[in-house]
Amino acid sequence: MNNRVDLVEKITPWRESWKVHVKVVKLWYHKNPALDPSQNLLHMVLMDEKLHKIQATIRDKLIPNFAVSLTEGEVYLMTHFTVVPNTGLNRAVKHRFRLLFQYKTSVVSVVSIRIPHSGLCFTSIDEIDQRTKDDDFLIDFVGIITGVRKERDVASYGKMIKAVVLEVFSDGKKVQCNVFGNACDLLEYDNLQKYPRSLLIVLESFKIKAIEGGVMLQNVMNVSRLFINPDIPESVEFLSRFSVASYGFSRLVTNELGYLVSKVDGDFFNPKEISNIQDLCADNGDGHYFVIGTIKEVMDEPDWWYYSCVCGHVVVEHEDLYLFDACGSCIEHVMVKYGIRVKIHHGGCAVLFVLLDNAATKLFGKTCSEAFLRIEEEFPVDPNVFAVRQSYSPHMFDDIVGEEKIFKVEINSAVDRDYSGCFKIVNVFSHNPELATTNDYINYATGEDYKTQVVYDNCIQYETIEDIITDLISPNHCYSDAENGSYCKVVPLKLISSLLHKKVVFMVDARPVGYEMNRSVYIVQQIWDDASVINVFEVAAEMNEHKIHVLVDSIPEVEDAFS
Repeated sequence: MNNRVDLVEKITPWRESWKVHVKVVKLWYHKNPALDPSQNLLHMVLMDEKLHKIQATIRDKLIPNFAVSLTEGEVYLMTHFTVVPNTGLNRAVKHRFRLLFQYKTSVVSVVSIRIPHSGLCFTSIDEIDQRTKDDDFLIDFVGIITGVRKERDVASYGKMIKAVVLEVFSDGKKVQCNVFGNACDLLEYDNLQKYPRSLLIVLESFKIKAIEGGVMLQNVMNVSRLFINPDIPESVEFLSRFSVASYGFSRLVTNELGYLVSKVDGDFFNPKEISNIQDLCADNGDGHYFVIGTIKEVMDEPDWWYYSCVCGHVVVEHEDLYLFDACGSCIEHVMVKYGIRVKIHHGGCAVLFVLLDNAATKLFGKTCSEAFLRIEEEFPVDPNVFAVRQSYSPHMFDDIVGEEKIFKVEINSAVDRDYSGCFKIVNVFSHNPELATTNDYINYATGEDYKTQVVYDNCIQYETIEDIITDLISPNHCYSDAENGSYCKVVPLKLISSLLHKKVVFMVDARPVGYEMNRSVYIVQQIWDDASVINVFEVAAEMNEHKIHVLVDSIPEVEDAFS
């Protein structure tokens, strides 16, 4: 008996007797509305112990044989497949081949082997920014939501579906993400505004779309998934990076345009806003204040840190469990965050402050988890050595004593009962700051600094490996006239349906095609469907007493116009 198990990366089409131990990290059904709506496909992403992944497909007739045996997150021993090239416009993994299940394919649950990795493989925002054209491979991405804008519904195969535009922050940069369909249900304004800071979002199997002047992300319906504040190790790892932990994110709030926005604390402010420490003691009301002072003392206390879940709420450790105070539920993955009390003086006045996580990370140049590693180095645990620990905190806290900084202080009497008797420092600046720039959340709201647009493309809304084959053999795709030597392409009905009842702005070459021979057809060079662009042209049209006419009213006329 052959007990050898093959590695996923070694799979090729040259034989069918492959045997793999794999975890089902992703499983989804696919129904193509352009074909027979009763035809289903069951797709999977499989991952072995080496974290190599391959996509697998079960055709409609075989789904009953396997569906009851397959569960996402479980590990199986699988044997005998047909191996085919991994082609199509939306490939969930980068393996050259994919697996097709047969009647003789065997699937046996394996209890003894665990593959704890989630299968998520995040693409950095720098890699995304470097793309100059649409990418056929779907990617995973993680970031902080800093803007949410509901769009008008768009047409897809004769149905209207929801559309939401996100602005997502990661490692000091932002990227636009368009979300269509049922995934928008997770992005309802009321749900997003319940958290103390802007939310972490994980985008699984999203498409990279190149647009003029940059790139954006877009979901593929039935394939892509998004998760809000997921309780997974990858969330903690992302939020614990210095490039993320050193930024402060405000709660998502509604602006005057009806969008949700979150302010991201940067490195700039207006020096004219600096107040005296003494002024904080006066009743100036809630808000943000900038004060200058010298750090006189960092209080050496055992509670200089606290546990937090990825959503920002404080959690309490209880008998090896982490309990979420707000609702009493258990959290599996937690973060450690700074909560240090410091004494700052200026002009003969000394005041006690609480230095919160992002400000402390920025001040020390290290995250709270890195500070814990410092403690382990300074106070090694050795049962053979008896030592009396002289300090609760790492020595690096003493390095900042005597430094003069400018502190951003937040006063919010409604939620700051835990900090009575001291003020919260939410950001730290050097003593010679530059002038402030416009707030990021204002730029997002007005579109002055961040280009937001909805690029809706039916071809990526559904998995297209079957669609491509269907289009190639479809008699409606094209026809030829052998006698006259002519060849004609016909616009697919799904494209036509996406254009019907949609208001757009066209950039048109003023010269008609064929000039004197044909004055009724013009070349469209670019199309915009962004609401702000359309509004500008509508206002301009009214000012010039022109009317915008709808030229397309029915499918036959559209077919004639585009043939």
